[in-house]
This record gives sequence, C-alpha cells and structure tokens, in this order.
Amino acid sequence: QKKAKKAGFDWSDASGAVDKLSEELAELRQAMEQGTNIQEELGDLLFSVVNVSRFLKADPEEALNAATEKFISRFAKVEEMALSQGKDMAQMSLEELDKLWERAKAT
Repeated sequence: QKKAKKAGFDWSDASGAVDKLSEELAELRQAMEQGTNIQEELGDLLFSVVNVSRFLKADPEEALNAATEKFISRFAKVEEMALSQGKDMAQMSLEELDKLWERAKAT
C-alpha cells in the first residue's frame, strides 16, 4: 500500500477507502452466493480494512486485538448471565442470546 501511494495510486482521503470496503463486502457476498472465490474475496476485504486503518492512522493489529478482547469480555458476561438464569447457552435461541449480548454491551 505504501508503494502504491508513492506511485499516486491511492485514495485522496479515507472516504474512498471506506467506499471500497462496501464494494469488497458486496463481492464477498456474491462469492458466498456462488460458492466460488470466497477466500480471495475475503482477502480483498481484509486488505481494504487494513487500507482504511492506514488512512485513520490506526494500527490494524492493535484494533483487532482490542476487538477480540472486548468480544471475549462480553461473551464471558453472556455466559454468566445465562448461568445465573439457569440456562445452557447451547439450548438458547439466537434471539435470547442476542438479548443477553445487548445487556452485556450496556454494562
């Protein structure tokens, strides 16, 4: 990406890079529907996410690690809430789990 930028092959600002994310996501959805090129399109989407992070001056690895830690923490809260209700998460509906997830996000 740095080499492309140096050659002038780059977006003028983050909005172009963010728009590219939407395009790449649509291509991934299409690949999923067709059952072809899924890994390639997923790679393109990830590449585009990293490109957006460059514009935002955010370290993508740090952002991913923080998101992972946040997910782990929230998931643990969902587990605790389900247990406190005497429920097995594996037996709960996605709707029930999503409600617990939203409660965990709020705390």
